[in-house]
Amino acid sequence: MIDAHVHVWDAHSLRYPWLDAHPELDRTVYPVDAGPDTSAIFVQADCLPGQGMAEVRRVEALDWPGLAGIVAFAPLEHGAAAETVLAELVEHPLVVGVRRLLQDEPAGFIAAPGFVAGLAAVAMRGLVFDATVRTDQLDELARVHQAVPDLTVVLDHLGNPPLADGLASAAGQQWLRGIRALAADPAVVVKLSGKAAGDERGLGFVLATLDAFGPDRMLLGSDYPLTVSGDAEAYRHWARTADTALGLTGEERAAVRRGTAIRTYGLTLDAPRRVRPVDCPSRRLKESSR
Repeated sequence: MIDAHVHVWDAHSLRYPWLDAHPELDRTVYPVDAGPDTSAIFVQADCLPGQGMAEVRRVEALDWPGLAGIVAFAPLEHGAAAETVLAELVEHPLVVGVRRLLQDEPAGFIAAPGFVAGLAAVAMRGLVFDATVRTDQLDELARVHQAVPDLTVVLDHLGNPPLADGLASAAGQQWLRGIRALAADPAVVVKLSGKAAGDERGLGFVLATLDAFGPDRMLLGSDYPLTVSGDAEAYRHWARTADTALGLTGEERAAVRRGTAIRTYGLTLDAPRRVRPVDCPSRRLKESSR
């Protein structure tokens, strides 16, 4: 299995402002011992923007045999600064993608010309963009991607569906329209990760996403240590049961658990390195998914 959404952090050497609201997580988090059959993709954990490269170097230095790739931070809206960071990132063989968190940004941020130019620069470098957005940003993301068709987008956490409101609610139907708009674009794939993947209220959203994207465009992520706690046994339990509710065939399960991640991020697991994506079209912290 490839866990496509894992966080680790060192709260003593790097600054993570969002931890101020979560003192129970304000500590150093190391990779979980998931066993030899599980590889992982580290996703940037939202440290201070100027520390993004330091975070990459720290993760590279960890004793983490299962590390298959890194999705790093880049300040995509900042023109020349973004170009400088991207040029440095592609010199790191494990870097396979970029994430700039969007879920806390106002409407219109994704469509701003500077950010769209940053997305185009990500595509030009052969990197993947991980998009962490709110329900009301899904349509904007779908429209913007039409302007950057060569960019492979991974939608994190099923697009953060409105679990408390339910799929039949106005918010749920807005989410569904956004999911279907993104699924209509073959260069977008989706992560079965975040709160919806670990909450019984999320099953309808999960199945609607599976129906829209299909297993060949869905990959699996734990969001460790947030949605899946930092306890190693809890993590192994998640790994054993993560996709059992989907009713998939063996071949479909293999795609969700491994194949989609390899194809999307261009992974070479025996000797992890960044390659241009190919064959890809174009703890229990309930209030936080990153």
